[in-house]
Amino acid sequence: MRELHYRLCGEAVSIRIPETDADLTQFSDWIDANNRRRIGLDTETTGLDIYSAGYRLRTVQFGTEREGWVLVVENGARFLEVARKAVLSLSHPIIQNASFDIQVLEHHLAVPSVQLWPRVADTRILAHLVDPRGEEEGGTGHSLEALVKRYVDPNAGEEVKGLPAKLATRYKTSKDKIWAVPEVVDDPEYLLYAGMDPVFTMRLHSAVEPLVPSESRHLIAYEHEVARVCSAMERTGFLLDVTYTEQLADELRAQEEEATLHALAFFGIHSVNATEEVAEVLWELGVQIPERTPTGKRKVDKVLLGNLAEDVPELGSVGHLVAAVTEAKKARKWRKTWLQSFLEGRDPGDRVHPSIHPLRARTARMSISTIPAQTLPSGDPTIRRCFIAEPGRSIVSVDYAAQELRVLAALSGDPTMRQAFAEGADLHQLTAEAAGVVRQVGKTTNFLQVYGGGASTLAEKADIDMATAKQVFAAFARTYPQVAVFAKRLSKIAVQQGYITTRTGRRLPVDRSRPYSALNYMIQSTSRDVTCRGLLALDNAGFTPYLRLPVHDEVIASVPAEHAEYGAREIARHLRMELEGVLIDTDADVYGPSWGHGYMTKAA
Repeated sequence: MRELHYRLCGEAVSIRIPETDADLTQFSDWIDANNRRRIGLDTETTGLDIYSAGYRLRTVQFGTEREGWVLVVENGARFLEVARKAVLSLSHPIIQNASFDIQVLEHHLAVPSVQLWPRVADTRILAHLVDPRGEEEGGTGHSLEALVKRYVDPNAGEEVKGLPAKLATRYKTSKDKIWAVPEVVDDPEYLLYAGMDPVFTMRLHSAVEPLVPSESRHLIAYEHEVARVCSAMERTGFLLDVTYTEQLADELRAQEEEATLHALAFFGIHSVNATEEVAEVLWELGVQIPERTPTGKRKVDKVLLGNLAEDVPELGSVGHLVAAVTEAKKARKWRKTWLQSFLEGRDPGDRVHPSIHPLRARTARMSISTIPAQTLPSGDPTIRRCFIAEPGRSIVSVDYAAQELRVLAALSGDPTMRQAFAEGADLHQLTAEAAGVVRQVGKTTNFLQVYGGGASTLAEKADIDMATAKQVFAAFARTYPQVAVFAKRLSKIAVQQGYITTRTGRRLPVDRSRPYSALNYMIQSTSRDVTCRGLLALDNAGFTPYLRLPVHDEVIASVPAEHAEYGAREIARHLRMELEGVLIDTDADVYGPSWGHGYMTKAA
């Protein structure tokens, strides 16, 4: 038996690594004696792409607050068998970021996720309920390293969690690639790192679980259920049209090369990403660049380039330069950031598995990476066209109709706003008429109320003068007076307590210097919970195998083509709900063979 030692909070911790059959028997005896207790559980793999070709599970770790075990499953079938049996026997596994490890254990150790989810406690979920803020916001953050530093031992958090960087230097590779280095699994520092994770997780659980506010404790089970459903969507993945994606990547590469050639041939610019180089040529062409970056350099951003763009620029003109720079950058970003990651990250069955983060922002709003649905070009079908329905199926989309504004009407109790939704009136037109402006300005005003923007933001976005913007905001306040009352009440609570509590019992910290943000937090968080309630309703109705992505207030699914209309209607029905007497309604669309086809239809 290999054994390592560490001191955590002044206490001795032992890490054991079985190497022989006798060692494995000793481990199994330990599991049998402890599996009715809470046991920390963790895995180490070759990276983060669970379903990609060549991805391997390297170790499975178990631990209490003073003892850790590392099973190197790469050592053979006997180690895999013992690890699998041990995981299945655990009655109360404690995991940090359970969605990842449960998928790893299901895919690579054949442990059914349906057996783990009902028993698991995720310390990341608990920590978010205690403090939902990231480190950059002054909160604890939610990575294991950050949480260990805050709640367990700041020195150990930095020392042990910093070992991958040391290992990367030793093995002459990068931190993200160290996990796949064959010989690293025998390194004592790697094994210490692996063995301490379940120990850290156990201590973290003991520290944060009692800190979950009493009004939020019912959310523990709820958030685990949301994580389970999102994990199932991750596991299913979204089918990639490889041929289309590869052809699009080739087209974008050609566009990038052509635009880059124009920048060099006509303007002598060797790199369109060299901001100072572009700025110097613009200056030579007579363009003044008054704004500066924090480092004092001339600021060449999307706003400046957008203002200088021309529909049909002459060769050698400012418009020509802008077109060359923007087209080259756009083509490269789309190809490298999205298409290349889709192609490289797909599994052997050509499915891309999204990373869905159910608890991401301070407000608990979701985010998605791998398939970054929230950041794809708005209204543009090009990238979304990469993802397709399976043969015999059709992509459908269901989204909430003006979700945030309906939530605002529900929570504020404003009678005019509630009546508008009850009667199916055009709320944006109602706001516009009250202010004497066009509908688009009314629409922008309505959403700025939700997102926390003021008159200056409205003036910029709607291209109106400041005086008019203030008049529009004043008209909004007159038309929907209870919204202002509700906002002031939330601001007062935020100043007094330093936080507000949502209808679902979620505690949201609010900076006392920014009490006006309380309304935005309340609406955004409640809207997120409306969507998640809908996801759980769909799961309860058996729709989870058809779901592909949740995108804020929208759900994308792949359903049998012959029943697509029915499927879309049923998904819409289960997502729809009533909140405080206001219908949070839904709209359903049948997109067709790809995710992008719906956008193509709308554009046409």
